[in-house]
Amino acid sequence: MNGNTRKDRWTAEDDRILAETVIGSVRKGGTQLEAFEAAAEKLGRTKQACGFRWNKNLRRYYEGELEAARKKPEHHLKSHLKQAMTGFDELSESYLALKKEHESLAREHHRLLAWLSKGVSFIEKKES
Repeated sequence: MNGNTRKDRWTAEDDRILAETVIGSVRKGGTQLEAFEAAAEKLGRTKQACGFRWNKNLRRYYEGELEAARKKPEHHLKSHLKQAMTGFDELSESYLALKKEHESLAREHHRLLAWLSKGVSFIEKKES
């Protein structure tokens, strides 16, 4: 990006790159959010700025192309499969993290019970 160009000023070329990136991503089974990240790298902007620009200014002009990209049969299968696999991976990671935490808490619980039992035995010995 040219150092003299302001970050908040969008050119026609910036808009073209953003639109091509979004439509291309959707056509390949990706999401608009993924496209905003890719466009942000290309344009030297934040993904939030790209998303705002797309939704506020460009989307209505490219709605037909965007809809056509969404309707490709392979897109739906790829997209749903990708979402399912991502969801499965995230659930698996969460499950393993929770399992580890549960095991750690169970060990701590047993340690505390043993400590408490020793304390009770000590008190009972003192009282006898």
